[in-house]
Order: sequence, then C-alpha cells, then structure tokens
Amino acid sequence: MGRVKIIATLGPSIRDYNVIKKMIKEGVAGFRINCAHGDENTWIEYVKLVRDASSDLGKAIPLILDTPGPQVRSGDFQEFTVKQGDNVVISSNPGNGGGEKKIIIVPAKEFYTAASTGDIILYGDGEISFRVINTGEDFVEVVVLNDGVVKPRKKVVIEGKEYPVAFPSEVDRRVFKFASDVKATFVALSYVRSLKDVELAKDVLSRHGWMPGFIAKIETRSGFINMGEIIEVVDGVIVARGDLGLHFPLEKLPLIQKEIVREAIKHGKTVIIATEILESMVNNPRPSRSDVVDLYNSVEDLVDAVLFTNETAIGKYPVEVVRWTRRIIEAAESELSRALISEYRGAIKAMNLLDKYVQGLVLLAESLGGTIVGYSKTGRMPTLVSKYRPQIKVYIGVSNRFLAEKLSIKYGLEITDMSQVIQDNLEKEYEVGVEKLVETLVKQNYLRPGDIVVETYAKPQTSIHEIRIRQII
Repeated sequence: MGRVKIIATLGPSIRDYNVIKKMIKEGVAGFRINCAHGDENTWIEYVKLVRDASSDLGKAIPLILDTPGPQVRSGDFQEFTVKQGDNVVISSNPGNGGGEKKIIIVPAKEFYTAASTGDIILYGDGEISFRVINTGEDFVEVVVLNDGVVKPRKKVVIEGKEYPVAFPSEVDRRVFKFASDVKATFVALSYVRSLKDVELAKDVLSRHGWMPGFIAKIETRSGFINMGEIIEVVDGVIVARGDLGLHFPLEKLPLIQKEIVREAIKHGKTVIIATEILESMVNNPRPSRSDVVDLYNSVEDLVDAVLFTNETAIGKYPVEVVRWTRRIIEAAESELSRALISEYRGAIKAMNLLDKYVQGLVLLAESLGGTIVGYSKTGRMPTLVSKYRPQIKVYIGVSNRFLAEKLSIKYGLEITDMSQVIQDNLEKEYEVGVEKLVETLVKQNYLRPGDIVVETYAKPQTSIHEIRIRQII
C-alpha cells in the first residue's frame, strides 16, 4: 500500500460485506459514517459490516463517525426545478408560499436571524445560488441566480456569514452516545469553530465512558482562523474543501489547503483531504484528468490520507475508485523529490529527546535503505515517525486493537495489533513485540534475506530509546 492512506465513506453503494471486504483488500485503511444521514439502525449495520470484514481479514480498520455539527440544512419537501430569475420562498412554515410560489423548508430559526436583503445564499454544495430580496420572522424571499434542481436536506449557507447555532445539538449528542456504545475509533466534528467546540464534545463523550480520537473538520472561516488552537487539542483535521469553498473564494482554496496541511504536519497531527477527490468517478469507471492531477498534488502535499464521500457512498464504481487511487498514489510517491521532503522536515522543530531520537531514526533508516520495525504501547513513537514523513517502509506493532486502529490512517505506517502475541511476555513486552513482528514479516515475505532492518522501541517509563540494526539472513 502507499504511504498516503485511503478512507471511504459508507453508503448504499457499499452496503455489502463482500464489497467492503474487497475494498479493504484493495487498500482502504478506514471507513467513515456520515451521521448527518440515516439513524442508529443504519449506523449499526455499517459498523457490523466493517468490523466483520476487518476481523476476517485480520486488519485493524478504524471507524470514523462524522457528526452533523452546527450547520443549517433544509428539511423535507418535494424536489423541484428552478430557472434563473424565478422567485422562491425559504420558510419554516409550508403555508408561507401561499400555494403559488415554490417553497424550500428550512426549520432553523438561526437562518432567518442571519439573513438580510442582498445576501447571497449558496444551496447544497453551491450548485444553486439565490439572492435575498425580502426577509421576515420565519421566511426569506429569494431570486434564483442559476438553473438547477432544488433537493431536500441540503446545506444552506449565507455567503460570508456563520450561524450562531448551539453545539452540540440533540443529533450530535445522539452520535456521541452511539460512538461510545460501539467504541468508535474517531469522532469527526463538523463545522468546528473554536477550541470550545472540541472541549464541549470531549466533555459529553467523557460522561459516556468512552474517549475516541477526535478529528476536527476545518470548513468555516472561524475554523480556519482558529485552526492553531483547534489543532493543538485534536488527533487530526479534515480539510473539508466542499464547505471551505462556500466560505472562501474558490481561487484561494489551494493555498488554504496547503496552509492547513502544513500546520497539522508541524504539530504531528493526522491531516485528511476530503471532497471531490475523484468526483468524476461517481458515474464513470475512470477518473477525469483534472481529478488525477488534483489527487497527485495532494500526495505531493504529504497528507496522511484522502477521504472519499460520494465516490464510495453513492457512486457506481466504489471498488474502481480505490484501485485508481492506489495507482495514482503509488505513481506520485515514486516521484517525490528529496528537496520537497527536506523542506517539510525543515519546518518541524524537534521538541524533546523522543522527538530528536525519532528524527535520527528516520534519517538513519533512509540512509541505510532499511525498513523500520518497531513496537509501541502508547503510540507516541510511531506518531512522531509519521510526522517526519518516512520514505521507507515502517512496520509498527502495538499493544491493543484500538491503538492499532488510531494509527492505521497515519502517513507511512503499517500497523499490527500484537496484543495476543505479547500477553504472556509483558515483562519484556517491547523486545518480544519487535522480535515477533520481524518473524511475522519474514513469514509473510514482507522482509526477505538481505533486507536491512532497523529495530526500535522507546520505553517511556525508563527513557530508554533503542535502535538495533540487523540484516535478514
């Protein structure tokens, strides 16, 4: 598999055990459930499918539950077509259309408080735009700016504005409870605005007795402005380009993406690119040229992972999406320049002894053309290895399945749950963990005679950081 990982969103297109199993074999390292759609019955079905398939394959596959977050969406109504110049009513009251005008149901009162005459409203992912011509307590009259089909349950964004929506909502709380019940690996927090949103989510989940990893979705103006403080307190971030494109000029998105990626890497946090990675494959078995170039550039940005949404959730060719992604990632990684890697590493300051040790470990292994094989109980050492974007193979054994799942979407790491292997050797857990992992890799033909292995572990309780070099014979 490539060093950049692949994450797929679950949906009707892959609601099948055999398809999910095939996607894991093809290279999917994690799955996302978009909890803005469906209910607990649907979510638990997805959880079971992924857990069954990953267990059968002996893989630690993380589950990411994506919360709706503080957003405004339209409600349920019959979809209808609009043409440029049409007048439409947006209202919380279906009777406000008077039976004459087309009406979009938006239940959130925050929308009517925020809307003003002259505002531009972006509907869905921005495929339809409206201009506000009149406002009231529970309605907004708009004129349509382009032809399209207005569908229910879509995002409603006022250009340049953010809603003062309370967080967490009742739906968010349901997702947090569900995440605790199924012991989800990560919770992705949508529309994170500040440090406070993350702290509130952690507080709610701590009361349920389960603390997953937290991923902040950077997709609003305030989230981007406050990303420094947000990144400090989460395990990773998602660059949600779809919503960022509703809050910032589109021509600025490439620079915004690079800025978020660099900030996350600098702090050693997982960074994931999302939205329209291979959107052309929703209805086609091959990607467009522009999609290939976009994915190639994301690999050159040294992101940890790419996240597919429509491509795998509702697309016609989910397995082909994974195959093409793996091909493009491998091609891009084979052409990465040493200057690019050095530039990224140069922006990282080693903060302590463990950090300096890992930096030296990666450079040593690369200079030898070797393979890193390590063991970790806490995840600190492999997280730092990933931060330095290693350009050689890295295999890490860990002490439990949850830690294996958390680390599996990090750049350049191949993770193995060693809990069954080391349970009778806890006194020499680190040494045995490395030894048994090397044996396994030799048996599976990942290590062959002549290969140089850089064996490593860091014992936090003793401050012992060990490196051992050997050649497979």
